Amino acid sequence: MRKVWFTIVALFALTVGAVGVAIASAQFKQSSKITLTATKEGASTGFNASIKSSDPGAPNGQPRALKTLTVVFPKNTRFNFKSKAVKQCRATDTELRATGGSACPKKSLIGTGSAEANGAPVFPKIPEKAQAFVGAGELKFLLTPSGPVGQTLVLHGKIKGNVLTANVPSITSGGLKIVITMLALKVKAAGSGKNAFVTAGVCAKKKFTVKSKFLYDTGAKLTLTSSSKCAP
Repeated sequence: MRKVWFTIVALFALTVGAVGVAIASAQFKQSSKITLTATKEGASTGFNASIKSSDPGAPNGQPRALKTLTVVFPKNTRFNFKSKAVKQCRATDTELRATGGSACPKKSLIGTGSAEANGAPVFPKIPEKAQAFVGAGELKFLLTPSGPVGQTLVLHGKIKGNVLTANVPSITSGGLKIVITMLALKVKAAGSGKNAFVTAGVCAKKKFTVKSKFLYDTGAKLTLTSSSKCAP
């Protein structure tokens, strides 16, 4: 199926020419809702993420592309990569792409969901399957086609303290720019107490607050905040 995708896009690019960086319009919208599954400070937790972008006023309706996403979890949130509740996936990106994630231990798969990309004007909506694996000091996000077209992509969410930073490479096919426009992911809680993989941090004013910092390929920046109810 990937061969079909590359062939169609390549032929289109030869016909109309390559598409450059997406130009944002005043209609550009970015949303981000990241919430912890725990309701108590210091408890084992997972998190749910829903991130979307759109720009109906941009050429072909393609929004600006994300270059770096930085997620700041509540202060003192801890990721324990030595937890026995999970296993680290040490597969290479090539092995991950080739096996659809089966090269990783089952206990390393900690999150599942979906994603969507914009390959306009050829394919304005490209559905993808999303998986999150525990790596060495990081979460590995694997995106694979869930329809007849798409690309397989591995993203690395490096974790330092309570901060996750993921760089998104420039994605092109046949000279056309592809932009990831949606990610919906559920990361489960694993382990408990000192063996918890993720421990919820500070509950301030009865809320867990998460900041999402976006850096786009245009150089533009945006910070959004989401929260969920909790008790100290």
